[in-house]
Amino acid sequence: MNTRKLVILAFLSAILTVQEEVLSFLPNIQLTFFLLVLYAKKLNFSDTLFVITLHVLFDNLFVGSFNLVYTPIMWIGYSFIPILSNTIFKKINTPLKLAITGVLYSLLYCWTFVLGSVFIMNVPFMSYFIADLPFELILSICTFLSILWLYEPCAKLFDRLL
Repeated sequence: MNTRKLVILAFLSAILTVQEEVLSFLPNIQLTFFLLVLYAKKLNFSDTLFVITLHVLFDNLFVGSFNLVYTPIMWIGYSFIPILSNTIFKKINTPLKLAITGVLYSLLYCWTFVLGSVFIMNVPFMSYFIADLPFELILSICTFLSILWLYEPCAKLFDRLL
């Protein structure tokens, strides 16, 4: 990996982390899934995983939430995006279809936390599910709209800059 590429990937990870922290006062209103879908479509698989790894480390460092249960789950949840974008959904490129897959990604991310909460932390499944449902809905709507509205103009800008 050359220096230019490393700086670009670190910058993309910083954008991901900063926007999430700036919007953290709003529950599950974020551009994280939009940006990760953009990165997964515009970068190669390993570069996107590198950005995700940096983001998870930065996010957990900044918030002070390093945890052997949730930090790996966060990484796994975000990793669904480049994995599925480069395999099953490789040919999907229109904003509407990407927005629909973005909803799937956000739900998969939320559901990975069920594993840690229910099986490791012994939280009752129905209690967790019912409490998390409104937040999953907010995240899914935010993801759908942000990809639908922002993907195309940002993809063009991304292509020009890189």
